[in-house]
Amino acid sequence: MSGFFDPHIHMYSRTTDDYDAMSKAGIEVIVQPSFWLGGPRTFVGTFIDYWEHLISFETTRAKQFGIEHFVCISVNPKESVQRPLALDALHAMLKFIDRERVVAIGEIGYNLINELEEEIFIKQLEIASTKKIPIMIHLPHQNKIKGIEKIDEILNQNGNKYDRKKILIDHNTEETIKKTLEMGLWAGLSVYPLTKLSPKRAMDIIRKNGSDSIMINSAADWGISDPLSVPLVAREMRKEGFRKNEIEKVTMINAYDFYKQSNKFTWKPQVQ
Repeated sequence: MSGFFDPHIHMYSRTTDDYDAMSKAGIEVIVQPSFWLGGPRTFVGTFIDYWEHLISFETTRAKQFGIEHFVCISVNPKESVQRPLALDALHAMLKFIDRERVVAIGEIGYNLINELEEEIFIKQLEIASTKKIPIMIHLPHQNKIKGIEKIDEILNQNGNKYDRKKILIDHNTEETIKKTLEMGLWAGLSVYPLTKLSPKRAMDIIRKNGSDSIMINSAADWGISDPLSVPLVAREMRKEGFRKNEIEKVTMINAYDFYKQSNKFTWKPQVQ
């Protein structure tokens, strides 16, 4: 198996040149979760137009460079505190869940870790559970331990209601990775300059915790970020002597195994 999978990248904020570079670097498939637009939204139509843009325009733009593009839709944690806007957006979102290429609900979770965020978080967990589709959960950038403890509490309170095999917690660091894996969930490692993980930190996490259920992503967006983070980590892992199967698991196979649980994830890797 060859090629790379970036399971979390915000191409809405990237240029066509980025698609070109990603294609040349061997990225074959990407998933674009919903996120904030850099400033507060003012009406529900901005959500509707944004989701349509992801599903239609970005899929077409990616295909021009031989990249398969899939989408997660949600009311992002940063946008979940506005009332009644966030609730109105959830109602509008229901029309998009069954659309082609929509493979999960995400990103959902916490930003500031407050009751307004939690209300929208739980409502979206309920939607995903009803639709039986995968979920991408966003760990807050600050106070990650409190964030993952709150997530654990919500999942435990609901017993077997939520299928843990279909839940990915992203933006893990050294302080959360063990807990995420112990909870029986998939774990995302975002390699992102300055504010998230460096390639070395990501590799140290993999070396300590193994390669099962872990996937590398770029989380590239408006900020200083690198859409080539996945192939970059693969290169650094080769230099550090990681086995080929370990590299493939965290840069392709695990992300594929997670998203193929959606019947709208139609891409399949080429097996050599």
